[in-house]
Amino acid sequence: MWRRLLWPLAATAMALDSSGQFLFMPTEYAQTSQWGSVRCLVNRGLGSARAATVLVSSRDGTARQGVHYKQIVNQTLSWADGNADAIEVQVQFLNAAIVQDVQLYLDLHHATQATIYAPLASATITIQALNQYAGDIQFSAANMTISIPSTWDAATPFPINVAVNRVNGAFGRVQVPYDVLPLTGGDAAAVLGADFAFANPMSYAHVVSWNDGDKGVKGIALQWLNLGLYRGNLTFALQLFAPTANAVLATPSTIQVTVLGTDRPVPAGMLQLQAPCVSICPATNYSVQAGSAARIYVQRQLGAMGAISVGYSVAETNAQGILTWADGDVLDKSFVVQTSSSSPSLLRVLLQSPTNGATISTAAGATFIVVAPLEPFLGGQVNFVTVTSTELALRQSSVASDSLLLPEVLYWDSGISLSSPLNVSSAGVVNIKVRRAFGSVGVATVQLQTVDGTAVAGVDYTAVSTVLQWQDGSSTDMVVPLEILAAPFTSQAPMRQFSLRLSSPSNVRLGAFYQLPVVLRRGTTSEPRLVSYTLDMTAKTLLMTFSIAISAASAQLDLVSLVNPQTNNQVTLTATSIAAQTTITTLTIQLSPSDFVAIEQTPNIAVDATTTFVTLQRGFVTYDNFGCQSTQGLGCRQLPMAAQAPLKATLFTQDTVKPTLLRFAWDQQYIRLRFSKVMDRTTLNLAAVRLCDSAALTNCAALSASSRLVPRGERTTLVLSLDDETLWTIAVAPQDLARLTAAAIGLTPATSFVSLPALGLMDSRGNALQAPFARAAAPSDCSVCPTGFYLSAACTDAADRVCSPCTVCGNDYFAASVCTPTQDATCKRCQQCRGGLYASQRCTPTQDRQCSLCTACTNDQYEYSPCTTEADRVCLTCDSCVLNYQQQIQCRTSMAFERRRRSPYGCPLVGAKYTTEEQRLQAAKSNACGAGRCSCTDSGVGNANPNGFSFPDDPRCTGPAKYGILL
Repeated sequence: MWRRLLWPLAATAMALDSSGQFLFMPTEYAQTSQWGSVRCLVNRGLGSARAATVLVSSRDGTARQGVHYKQIVNQTLSWADGNADAIEVQVQFLNAAIVQDVQLYLDLHHATQATIYAPLASATITIQALNQYAGDIQFSAANMTISIPSTWDAATPFPINVAVNRVNGAFGRVQVPYDVLPLTGGDAAAVLGADFAFANPMSYAHVVSWNDGDKGVKGIALQWLNLGLYRGNLTFALQLFAPTANAVLATPSTIQVTVLGTDRPVPAGMLQLQAPCVSICPATNYSVQAGSAARIYVQRQLGAMGAISVGYSVAETNAQGILTWADGDVLDKSFVVQTSSSSPSLLRVLLQSPTNGATISTAAGATFIVVAPLEPFLGGQVNFVTVTSTELALRQSSVASDSLLLPEVLYWDSGISLSSPLNVSSAGVVNIKVRRAFGSVGVATVQLQTVDGTAVAGVDYTAVSTVLQWQDGSSTDMVVPLEILAAPFTSQAPMRQFSLRLSSPSNVRLGAFYQLPVVLRRGTTSEPRLVSYTLDMTAKTLLMTFSIAISAASAQLDLVSLVNPQTNNQVTLTATSIAAQTTITTLTIQLSPSDFVAIEQTPNIAVDATTTFVTLQRGFVTYDNFGCQSTQGLGCRQLPMAAQAPLKATLFTQDTVKPTLLRFAWDQQYIRLRFSKVMDRTTLNLAAVRLCDSAALTNCAALSASSRLVPRGERTTLVLSLDDETLWTIAVAPQDLARLTAAAIGLTPATSFVSLPALGLMDSRGNALQAPFARAAAPSDCSVCPTGFYLSAACTDAADRVCSPCTVCGNDYFAASVCTPTQDATCKRCQQCRGGLYASQRCTPTQDRQCSLCTACTNDQYEYSPCTTEADRVCLTCDSCVLNYQQQIQCRTSMAFERRRRSPYGCPLVGAKYTTEEQRLQAAKSNACGAGRCSCTDSGVGNANPNGFSFPDDPRCTGPAKYGILL
């Protein structure tokens, strides 16, 4: 628990070192001598890039070594590369009778490869006298209500102090940690960092302390940040954890703090295009490639009262539309601007005509889209090819017939994907495949070479540098052997890595998979586990949090199921739902309409938190196993993620969206009603259903008890199957049909209207049907989707075709294929520049990031600034007189620097003629820093330089004959 409180530290606390810092946490320990010892924790935080050590020693206070405790002198604590686990230091007590507390200290000193955090470099250990009680630690109350005065300045955080008591004892120094306790119900939960914050943001400072004999009331200082004009009641909770010095955690150990809201009416709001701030920031501009699309977001800020709408337009393309918000809706809305190959280079997007009191931001009411021309390329692209998990499983299968499926797998799966590391843990030859795809016009060549990382060519592997060539029309895979050498392995050697890279393409382009990391490793790999998740039935989202980093792009959603263990009801998601990466350890699943309907019409599934459990089947998602270490040949192959037993939802939000009647169809036999949600059949009163001849609903006929609602699954004369409870089919009885015919109702589509009761009809979650309650019969819309949309669901005889906005690739992704009326755009992650590469071209929604090899400094140059992912390395000459100490260290192998630093005479010009040795020496006098000509022999230069240094291997070194001088 202490480690959880300790990290992460705020970025402003100290300068971060990737090797980490050593410190004690906690810094105070107390124990009676009868326990024999105490264990102190030494932590390594803020980095673990290298193996590191630190020494710890004991120091007398009022306690004496050899009398009260066993001395510790220069005990070495070691951490391996990448290890940040806390290490215990045991202090042994000696059997000595004491009548009052005595103290000693532990100090950290002499760290290697890391630093010591000075404020927490010492720990205090108190050896307590027997039969002393430290006291009970508790909050003063279980609940607390805060009211912020209306006159308080909204620009100043409101201070909150939560009292903590120490009762029934005050012996010794006591510390008790505290933290925020997540809420599961009640008022709206306040969010740490957004609504409130600790006065001291450092996690290690979240401790309440009492000195020996101190029974005073202490406080936890917080600041309330949410001072919005229209906020409601918000609640957060704090929890005390186990105190030190044998103190007891008493009740209440948790407290709920409720901050009362302002209870003010909310205005309609201000509308703006997506911008980094409200009211004053200009809108975000967009850049797309011709033929692709840009998704434009519109935000509703500073109010949410009433239903509103706003129009938008693109003047250059005459595109326009309307966005709407319901009462209380503050979610961002979006629309897509589609471009063509002939679109202007600049498109202007405007918001206009807001309704119902809403306004448009003067700063963010317009934006621009820069359209880059689309450049066709027929030579194709080259990528490294990986072996897919399906192909690997088929090749390793013991079933002979499985091999017959290999040609199908190889046909449908190209094997081209984002670079995942090639894990190698034994010596041998590995075959690397390079593929030319997406074009084969003309002769194409590309350079393939290995690049050192922490693994070194000649020691860990055999270097490769070769040119691959494809003839015109050829796309045959190139196979390059890579030899892994049997380098010496030790138990403490860290994993090493290098990479294979494609460069210098000719008549071909580098694909996203132009780099292949190779990792030499040992040990075992850690698999991800689903830690928690939240299900929001209103937003139709499932947010999942895992224990380690995962790849959302690899998620197989048909391996996710919602279950109720009590009733064994289960709903398995389909590939129609969408998974998106939120952070490296979280992904959000946007439930598709079909999956959402399946959940809502399955009894006792996702009704509340007690009926919401998620299970994952084996191989749901892939993950990074860079921490793997193994001495076995297959010890580091990435195992599929293990299946997971049902896990209860951490947070569940009920579905509160009201259903609507979407469509009505009538064929003189069946009434078909399509609703927006799954409906509850038990709420239908057939006698309240009427058919009318006009929208005025004056000439109507109600159905009788002879008509009936057709059960789901019963076959009818309809082509459409009754697949879910969003579609109701009512079989009209013959006598009802006769009454309708006699009243001239429903004879044509123009005289066919249905009227449903305004009260009573509900969906499966108890939400009442909302207006309109009457609909005219309408044929289905099967037209082609408009520009900027693609067909996500085909039309049926009771439903229009569904067109969804084209996907606009998000941050660090680009469009690999454009959106068409029948297919959505395909987004791929931009290649990552790592290990000796920098970004020579930025990643945008329409183009991939281009990486180039970092410049390598020669032996006569030093590194002035290092190569990063965003900038190339800068090298400067070593032939200089003004190098600092670090630069001189880098130039220690430079002949030019050695000559300039150590040779006492300057070099004469080539071809210079001197009649005497004295004339030559006068012309070759040393310059300001002693630069001089080198000797190509093993002797000095002239009598005045008997100890001159020679550099016979320097290619710039010339013999005396070239200068016309014989010494």
